[in-house]
Amino acid sequence: MIRLLHVADVHLGARFAGLGPRGAEQREQLRRTFARCVDVALERGCHLVLVAGDLFDSPYPPRPLAAYAAEQLRRLVQAGLRVFVVAGNHDGAPDGVWTREDFLRLVEGLVVFGDTPQAVSWQEAGVVVVGSSPTPGRSPLEGWRVPAGGLRVGLAHGSVYRPGQVEEAWAIRPEQVRALGLDYLALGDWHSAQEVHPPPHAAWYAGAPEFLGLDQPGFGHVLVVEVSGPGQVQVEPVRVAKRRLVVETLDAGALDEQALRTYLEQAADPDVVLDLTLAGVREPDRPWALGALVREYADRFFRLHVRDRSHPRLDEDALERFEPSTVLGQFVRRMRERLATCSAEEREELEEALQLGVAALQGREVLA
Repeated sequence: MIRLLHVADVHLGARFAGLGPRGAEQREQLRRTFARCVDVALERGCHLVLVAGDLFDSPYPPRPLAAYAAEQLRRLVQAGLRVFVVAGNHDGAPDGVWTREDFLRLVEGLVVFGDTPQAVSWQEAGVVVVGSSPTPGRSPLEGWRVPAGGLRVGLAHGSVYRPGQVEEAWAIRPEQVRALGLDYLALGDWHSAQEVHPPPHAAWYAGAPEFLGLDQPGFGHVLVVEVSGPGQVQVEPVRVAKRRLVVETLDAGALDEQALRTYLEQAADPDVVLDLTLAGVREPDRPWALGALVREYADRFFRLHVRDRSHPRLDEDALERFEPSTVLGQFVRRMRERLATCSAEEREELEEALQLGVAALQGREVLA
């Protein structure tokens, strides 16, 4: 049995321009979170550490930052762990950090896979690790040759095929994963921890171990993986992030300003990134002073982002003004006809549909 730590997409040195003055604070937090990843590998008795790309946000990190990362990696090597690395789409370059002799000398024993696929055997543990760093326009698994026998692990960075989202020819496809016959494939690129393929040929994204942005809420983990035999894999996501992302949509029609204040007071946490959307139809006498509200509560969160996607309820006079010959006017007429004959149970839902339908036909964003 081998136990490995799978980490990816740390993005040391990320700028966080959208965080304004708190960007520097989050850059420093990335360093601390990476140190926590190393702690987990040591505490959990891992034999291998797989870094699946984008440890850095750039191929050319400042030398003090590169030295810090080397110090953390050296902790692993000095404890007897084998450490394998691929570059990612952010930190890979022919003359980048992963090819610099001055950096690599800081962590002797580190195995860095280049863009040519390579298999490295660790005979004492009966493990083979196969990997390659990404090349634009080429499948991350192209050209891999996996030796027979023993436990077989892969390491790559790139996108997995998703119908309607990622359909490029170079995307990793399930049949490629199965054909390689690996016991575990460690992937980087996607910032949420996610299973890509089930055992006996397990493949996972570790996700980003710390908050990077609002687009992928499943961040915050490293994966501790036990491979007890061919095709026998157990994957445990271990939380390491300091920040937490809370994504919430509230019905504006059920809120007044005091209720919104109460919600913000209850949700407040200095490590929370709150992404709040107000949706639905609100009464016209309930205007939101969101700018002032966000300024008032911003320092109670690590980041507070509130967007108003609600729409003021149109009264009968406003509905009457739509020209009957237009699509919008016809929609209003037909919805009123339905309201005239509907049951009491249907009325609230139809009234909401009328208001949101008008907003949609006017080209406004509608979140029900």
